[in-house]
Parts: sequence; structure tokens; C-alpha cells
Amino acid sequence: MAFASSTVVLVTVLSIVVVVLGQTMYRIIFHPLKSFPGPWLNAITELPSSLRLAKGEQHRYYYRLHRKYGPVVRVAPNELIFTTDQAWQDIYGLRNGSVMEKSPIFIGIVSPMNGCVGVGLARGKEHTRQRRALAPGLSKNALYKQEEIIQHHINALLKLLNQIHEKNNLANMADYFSFTTFDAIGDLSFSEPFGCLEQNKTTEWASAMRQVVIFASYDQAIRRVAGVDSWLRNVLLRLCMPAEATKWRMLHVQKSIEKTTQRLAKPDSSKQDMIYHLLREEDPKKALNQDEIKLNMMLYISAGSETTSITLTAWAYLICTHPEAYKILTSEIRSTFSSAQDIKVDSVMSLPYLGATINEALRLFTPGAVAMQRIVPAGGAVIDGQFVPAGTTVSVAPWAASRSPDNFADPDAFRPERWLQDREAYRSDEFAGDRLGASRPFGYGPKRCIGEDLSYLEARLIIAHVLFKFDMELDMDGKAAESNRLWSLRPDNDGIKLYQVLMKPDLWVRLSERV
Repeated sequence: MAFASSTVVLVTVLSIVVVVLGQTMYRIIFHPLKSFPGPWLNAITELPSSLRLAKGEQHRYYYRLHRKYGPVVRVAPNELIFTTDQAWQDIYGLRNGSVMEKSPIFIGIVSPMNGCVGVGLARGKEHTRQRRALAPGLSKNALYKQEEIIQHHINALLKLLNQIHEKNNLANMADYFSFTTFDAIGDLSFSEPFGCLEQNKTTEWASAMRQVVIFASYDQAIRRVAGVDSWLRNVLLRLCMPAEATKWRMLHVQKSIEKTTQRLAKPDSSKQDMIYHLLREEDPKKALNQDEIKLNMMLYISAGSETTSITLTAWAYLICTHPEAYKILTSEIRSTFSSAQDIKVDSVMSLPYLGATINEALRLFTPGAVAMQRIVPAGGAVIDGQFVPAGTTVSVAPWAASRSPDNFADPDAFRPERWLQDREAYRSDEFAGDRLGASRPFGYGPKRCIGEDLSYLEARLIIAHVLFKFDMELDMDGKAAESNRLWSLRPDNDGIKLYQVLMKPDLWVRLSERV
């Protein structure tokens, strides 16, 4: 009996070894992606990429791989990442009237609810329907009508910054930019700000905004190794998911549903917030149902607040550490406006150097720098001149693409003028070979970020107001300096983690009345 039991164990172990060895040999020698460069371990298992994702290091890891192996790298047995402008177009653009769909590994911040999905997970015609329903509330025309709302929150920000200046205290701009964008998105969504500026503190929901993305990254990392809906995934979620991440995600879901439900109960409100526009659609085939509205508001609140505050904080770090750029920008702003009341949407959108500094901040610190995976459809596809077989997971690595010397001259330097080569005053042969299309912080194609106009509008208005009123200087003494040093232009800087979006460190500045 004992002999029989030991034989069964031995046969089982040997069978497992044979299967593992067979799979390993297939993935290295016979797999359709065998000719693409990359680490041998990544060709065998998802673990290296999965671990980097869970640790918030995907952007740095992919950057190093691209520097070693070139513009296309095999990062998992059935996955390739790219860094070129052409790859952006081939992967995320329209192909014969359709697009590559998202990988089932990708779940994002918002999960399905009651059989419904939001625009982030919707596919095909369903994605088109939802995007069209959301578009009116995010159109330039709608945003221009809501300028007064955004200006109101900027004035509240300036009031707080002035109080800090009068007390000769330091201002943590990472917090104050978050307060402003979070309150603004609340007003734009529900005609009700979330109270950060009024209370001068990070509210519980605002804290959840910064942490909920950790849940999404852990879930994706687990899906990579355990499958999309397997029993192993469920076990690993319980064992590996940080308790705090689960807590913050549930809080965000509950708060979003609560606020959306309250606003939906007032369908006759004349305030033209996002839900006002969603409720104006009368065709039931085009309109979003209430579950779809709730799911999309969860995504809109998170994507429309924290990403813009990341951009603004990165911009503040960059402009404060580059005196010449600071001088040019303040001159542009202060020579254009004679009073704060003159700073309007139309006028700030016409300031070229301001726009260039924002574009360069987005390139160097792309807020959503995680690789957005897509699945190659039946028949395969040519991506950046190379045939990729059907079923392959593909994406562009945004951080690596934006920091690649193949795409940008002096790629790790803050050079706003690279975005102004159509203007004689800034033209330089140094940037003649720049491939600006390799930096696409809002994505590309039919599924690109629908909130791009809002983000640019908010950023331009906030920056113009702040620099019209104040001068800023980084504080490099004491504890503030420790946090400020986490910001760095090094592409392999380990001071900034990536969980769906960059986790911005604090940024302490000293404010003074403008010179």
C-alpha cells in the first residue's frame, strides 16, 4: 500500500515536471513570439512583469528593458510592448473601422455592476454609445459654460495660498492642487464640491482617490499570473491584496454611488453638471441607464481629479528647478494680463509657452503611465512594421516611449521649446528629429481619454492664476527637502511609484508676492 502511494506521488511529481518543462521549451523555442527580444525568464512566465506591476515599478522596469532590447520587447510569454509613435497608431487607432479591444487582464478602477460596465470596459458599439452619451458634458462648449465653477475653486485655492504666504509658511502644492481639482470635479459632476478647500485638508474621499488605484494594480498583477476569473485569482486577492487598498476602493465606490444617486433624484435641476447632460438624452437606445451612470461617475471623478493634480505638481517641480523657463513663463503670463479678472479660458488657451510647459510636464511625468494592454484580433496585425500574431497582448509603454532617445533629443531634460518648433523664436535643429507623437499622455484613438480638454483647461487656468499672483521657490531645507528630493528627472528614479497613475510625492514651496 505504501509502495503504491509513493508511486502515485512520484508519477504526479514527474508529470508536473514534464508539463512545466514542455511548456518552458515551447515558450522559448516554438512560441510565435520566440523571435522578439526580451529576458528569457519573461518568455517563460508572467511573474517578472506581474511583480513589477504590484510593486509600483512597471514604468521603470519597462524603461530599462527598452533601453537594453530596443523599441519592441517581449515582457511575458504572450505579450509585447513598444515605444514608437507608429506603435501608438497601430495598437490604439482605428483598423478597418474597428479597434483592438482591451485585454481581459485590465480591469481599471471600476468593476462591472449588475451586468453593466462603464465606458472604460465597454467594447465595440457599446463603447461608442457610452462615449457619445458622455461627450456633451465634456465638450469644449460645455466646459466653457462651466468656467465660472472652475474659477470659483481657483479663487479658493489662491485665498489659501495667500494665507500661507502671509504666515511665511510652506505650501505643499501636491495637496493644494489635489484639493482644487477634486473640489472642481465634484462641482462639475454633481454641482456640489467635496469640501477640501473649504476645510483646508484632505477629506476621506480625497484620500481614497489616491489609494484606490493600488487595488486596481494588484488585481491586474494577480490576473496576469492566475487568470481573469479563476479560483486562484480569488484566493490570491484575499491573501495578497493590502487591506487598506480594499477599504479605500469600497469607500470610493460607496461615495460615488451615494452622490450619483442623490443627484439623479433631482432630474429637473438646471445646473449644467455632467449628470445634467446625461439626463438630457431622450432616446432610450442611446441614453445611459442608472447603473451605467453610476459606473461612469466613479471613473470620471477619479480620472478627472488626481491625474490633473499630478500634472500640476510635476509642472511646479519642473518650473521651479528651471530658472530660465520660469522667467519666460512668468513674463508671458504677466505681460498678457493686467489683472486676475482678465485670466479667462479663451486667453489662457492662447499662451504658447504655458502650453509647452504643460506638454513637457506631461511627457516627463505622464500621469497614467501604465501600459494599456490590447489584444491583437484574428488574422494578426502589423505593428511598427512587424507582424504580430492574433491573440498577442500588446501595448505602448508610455514612460519608456516618452523618455526614449530614439524619440526625443535630450529626453530626460525639461525643454518646453521642443513643443514650439513651429515658432521662429524657439526653433532649433536640436529638436528637428523629435517624434512628438511618441508622447501621448491621454492615449490615442477612439478610446483616448475623454477628459483631455478638461485637464488642459484646468491646468492652464490654475497655473496662470498662481504665477500671476505669486512667485514660487522650492524649499530645500529640513524635512521638506527630503520629500522634494523624491522628485527627479532620472527615468529610473525610485522615488515615484506607479499604480495605474503616478503616486506623486509632496512638493513644498515657499510663496512670495510676485516681483
